Amino acid sequence: MQASLRLRFSLWGSEIRRLTFPQRASGLTYSIISLFNVFLTISLFSMPVVLISGGRMVAYATDDQLRWLIRACFLAFAVNRMCELSMFLPPGYRNGQRGTRAILWMAPYHTITLLRVFVLPSWLGGQTTSFKPTGSLSSELKERSSRERAPLFRRLKVILWNYFGGFHLFYILFVLAAVITSSVRCIRQPTLDEKLIYLLTHAFWIPVSWLVYVSAAWTPIIYALNPPTVPDNGDLLERDPTTNVAYPKECSKQIKNKFSNAYFEFQYTVQTLYTTALFAGSWVY
Repeated sequence: MQASLRLRFSLWGSEIRRLTFPQRASGLTYSIISLFNVFLTISLFSMPVVLISGGRMVAYATDDQLRWLIRACFLAFAVNRMCELSMFLPPGYRNGQRGTRAILWMAPYHTITLLRVFVLPSWLGGQTTSFKPTGSLSSELKERSSRERAPLFRRLKVILWNYFGGFHLFYILFVLAAVITSSVRCIRQPTLDEKLIYLLTHAFWIPVSWLVYVSAAWTPIIYALNPPTVPDNGDLLERDPTTNVAYPKECSKQIKNKFSNAYFEFQYTVQTLYTTALFAGSWVY
């Protein structure tokens, strides 16, 4: 955002006078995309608030409108999935999905940073941002070393308390409470059809976004409980006997399979089947 303001959002100015129109459009897109973290954070909280207050996740007047809304959501979901598959080809599908989840659970932190740097005065927590190369950061927890990592209790304390990871635990409990409260209310509906419609238009409106949010919010908690074990850099390299130049070992280039990868893919598969079933049902019932 600081670079965007300096470059006037890539719209005009002497520093960008040689940029072509596509380059300016790309610069504008990347300039304003950080602002959407604010709206994403609002949506993360508005969804459980709507559910726990008894509101519907979708507005419609007639059953026919509801059917077309289901079809529109299915189309949007299908297009988004195809877009993900194409965009994730360069980094790999699993890395791309991990990046998508990171956008969700990191959105509140990005929003807080934007507010501190550009909105809040210093006496309300405002601050000047600075850049630190990743390699210069160190962790006293040494959580990625199988021999030196800190005990479980200390990892939980540092990540959940010192680094505000407890916010994610609060958010997960809040969302689950909202979903349970909303689902229990369907009992008050007089007929089975009305109960199912109530569930569909409240907690289980496609593509069941709260499930995605909760899964993403688990990320720092899972990291505290079961951090990945990463060998030292020297163990991941091998030297050419002729040139003595170190290269990554073939095994270190491979993406490791974890249970979480299978879990998240199972979740996406269930969402896809659920959305497709409702789409097909909208043409029958």
